[in-house]
Amino acid sequence: MRSIQKILLHKKTKTTFMVKDTSIDFHTQFGTIPADQFEKEQAKSSKGDLFLVLDPYFKDLDLKRGPQIVQTKDVGYILAWSGCNKKFKVVDAGGGSGSMCLALANVCDEITTYEINAEHFDVVQRNIKLSGMTNIHARHASIYNGIKEDELDLITLDLPEPWRVIEHAKTALKPGGFLVVYLPNLTQVTQFIESTRKTPIYVDRTLELLERTWKIHDKILRPEFQMLGHTGFLILCRRF
Repeated sequence: MRSIQKILLHKKTKTTFMVKDTSIDFHTQFGTIPADQFEKEQAKSSKGDLFLVLDPYFKDLDLKRGPQIVQTKDVGYILAWSGCNKKFKVVDAGGGSGSMCLALANVCDEITTYEINAEHFDVVQRNIKLSGMTNIHARHASIYNGIKEDELDLITLDLPEPWRVIEHAKTALKPGGFLVVYLPNLTQVTQFIESTRKTPIYVDRTLELLERTWKIHDKILRPEFQMLGHTGFLILCRRF
């Protein structure tokens, strides 16, 4: 599987195309783009249509979906709250479709993702390969059995029983390191928070994020009728 090499943006319709091989011509309903056009900032198809030629950004990846992913609104908050940067060493579990570990890898130095489900592990491996990122290591293993990495700056858990990871996390995290847990319901939240008592893991806050977009077109200025409401609770912790 090739990673995305270029993004083509049709200037009139704003249709986006992902090009995996720039050594050959690329065919679209708007005409064929010759391979020699990919080195330019603007390409012209055989039908005369114009395209912007862009380098791919992380958000442009067409990832294969498997299990439910952590939403962008939640990922963004995790990155901002933890201050994740190019020096961070991170562990993520479970890997799922890889949306969390790929977003973190786009920022941090190195990341290891744990995924026990064989089908999900295949999905996350394919998505890592598609991204072209080389700072991700995928483990087909259960983090409940232990964390092999140490001196970690951040651990993210999207698991049904994160309280089973507390003992491993307090050893693997650096003092001052961050632990973020993503859970769908409050019974899990209360059980996890209770498990942190009398441990070096301090719960800083628990929150949920809601996302509402607006329709702004000509004289129409109103919120959209549908919004992205509850997707999960974020429990933000730190090791002391």
